[in-house]
Amino acid sequence: MKAITIDFGGTNIKIALFHDGVITKKENIPAYSENGLAPRLYDTEKTLRNMLAGEDLHNYSGIGIAMPGIVDPINKKVLALYGKYEDSKQMDLSTWCHNTFDLPMVMEMDSKLALLGELNYGCAKGYQDAAMLIFGTGIGTAVSIGGKLLSSRNYVAGALSSHIIINMNGRKCTCPNTGCLEASACGWALEGLIREHPDFNNSGLAAEEQLTFKTLSKWCDRNDRTALDVLQHCVISWRAGILNMIHAYDPAIVILSGGIMNFKGMYDMLTEGLQEQVWDCIGTVDIKQAMEPEDSVLYGLYHLVAETYNN
Repeated sequence: MKAITIDFGGTNIKIALFHDGVITKKENIPAYSENGLAPRLYDTEKTLRNMLAGEDLHNYSGIGIAMPGIVDPINKKVLALYGKYEDSKQMDLSTWCHNTFDLPMVMEMDSKLALLGELNYGCAKGYQDAAMLIFGTGIGTAVSIGGKLLSSRNYVAGALSSHIIINMNGRKCTCPNTGCLEASACGWALEGLIREHPDFNNSGLAAEEQLTFKTLSKWCDRNDRTALDVLQHCVISWRAGILNMIHAYDPAIVILSGGIMNFKGMYDMLTEGLQEQVWDCIGTVDIKQAMEPEDSVLYGLYHLVAETYNN
């Protein structure tokens, strides 16, 4: 079976062609997501047609689209986004796919698709009950129970676990609350965390033009006190988030993904001794890094297209 997959990410748009579960071609183009989705559809179509190189579109069963926000997969509508592709909430992408490519479309939230990809093609094959945390600019989460993505009346169940409050007196979040997991430790919050450190002005970080996890890693390697303290704060926050998901959803496996996992020793920092903090009634929970962190969403889209249209 062949499928077309498009991941409208906040930074890049990833487009991939699949044949029987294997990526045959893949291209990335800039997202410019702050300007909306409509201005990017032309370049998306152009890139895809170049990838197809004249191949008959009817060889493909359908198109899968991932969005970085809450999605109604039944009615194929974007319900909520945060500063990315805001115009997509008023768009009918199913009609765009039909009119442009004469193909049917499936749509889902990117973090849910990343979990679906790992369940079917990655580190979580053979598991039914799973939770996923994707550490990056923000923190994406998703949950499956009985092999199916967790859903709810507003499609947010399991998808907003980054807004579980872990510190009642914590930092202001982009949501209406303070002290959320995401506000406590993620890419967009990092600069504030560093600058708020009482010894920031004496830190090597004070001379950096950009305060990212890459620069934080650099100064941690140099035993900079500010960098080490901020890293410890983030790790403690992320471990709390993992434990909250374990106790909330009772998964057999927790999957960790995102750019933060490239930080030297991060897996061990997040997992060492964590099982001892899990309630006895839950038992052992496997914790693994995503097998396909860059392409989990695309594999999830392929699975969704195959599940829906491969008759």
